[in-house]
Amino acid sequence: MGITVLELTKLDKFKSFRLLAGHRGLDNVIEKVGILDYEFVANINGQFIKGEFAITSLLFAKDNPDFILPAIKGLVEDGVSGLAIKNIYYDYLPPEVIEYANEKSFPIFIFDNSIFFEDIITEVMDKIRFADNYEILETKIDILIKKSLNKAMVREIAFEINSSFKEHFFVVYLKGKKHSENNKIINLLEKLKLKKNNDLHRSALKYRNGILIISTFEKINEKNIKNNVNSLIEHIGVDTSEYYIGISNFHTNIGELGNGINESIFAQKTGQVSNHNFNYFCNIGIYSILMPSIDEIWIHNFYERIAMPIRNYDEKYNSQLFDTAVKYIENDGKIYETAVMLFVHKNTIRYRIGKIKELLNMEDCEGSFYEQLSIAIKLYKIYNI
Repeated sequence: MGITVLELTKLDKFKSFRLLAGHRGLDNVIEKVGILDYEFVANINGQFIKGEFAITSLLFAKDNPDFILPAIKGLVEDGVSGLAIKNIYYDYLPPEVIEYANEKSFPIFIFDNSIFFEDIITEVMDKIRFADNYEILETKIDILIKKSLNKAMVREIAFEINSSFKEHFFVVYLKGKKHSENNKIINLLEKLKLKKNNDLHRSALKYRNGILIISTFEKINEKNIKNNVNSLIEHIGVDTSEYYIGISNFHTNIGELGNGINESIFAQKTGQVSNHNFNYFCNIGIYSILMPSIDEIWIHNFYERIAMPIRNYDEKYNSQLFDTAVKYIENDGKIYETAVMLFVHKNTIRYRIGKIKELLNMEDCEGSFYEQLSIAIKLYKIYNI
């Protein structure tokens, strides 16, 4: 838990900070903030803990810059994440200090003396508390969707997430088409909390580099779900073209929350596979069976049994059978459309499909062949999200 040094640099108080050294340590995790000036340099070891971020004016070294390097070495030995120096006595550091910090990937910043230590500590610790809270909630979501819990236990965890939850609910999961940093997601969630008319019966959480929204109601007509979803997305204020969005079924018992969350995640993943921005779980077809079972050994064995003979043949003969199979399924088994997509003659597609049937010993199983190949290609896309 905690935040990284890089995330720290994006806070308001840190936007004017100047990085002097240790840029390779920006991924260091900060769990606490401490002030260095009150420790005498000769006794610095052990004064800080691993994961702490130190701030200082270098008061102890104001008359002797030779004290700085031993102090930095002591911080590194204690596992401190980084150091920020208020430029009261120093606006630059000795070359040997810069060299050592770069060698140890120890970030050192310098900041203007108009910024107070107390303001820095308050902003960083608030951010850490926010991040820790989201981590705790994310753990609760993991428990809900990964453990076999009865409805009573699910209800208990649901009300730990939000004591104002009602019985009727649906879940929306949004995940960016491009990777989003935790800091960006948390900032979006914090802005959402500050919006007017924010529903107390709704919770927006960070989950797996995405945003999970649980909307609950005292009572709602299932026919109005799509209108509610559209209103919710509009309320969030995100550009939907930048996200894959999954929507669960409508549920009337909060004890089914784990199922609802899984449904929204499976629908979102189906969007990634099919390149559709919006997906309702009730409309994802066979993916509603494949997604929950993707880690089952039987499913994996089926995929291997169909896909590997084709891929092994391609590797041996430098052919394009598997790519043809993918496009053939994407075009619902239509020869002409597949040929156009691959820029080859339709007879070439017929030959390749015939070869695939031969490899799978399915020359006389037209219906079964397409069905099994279709499932295998869908599994291939899921495994390669």
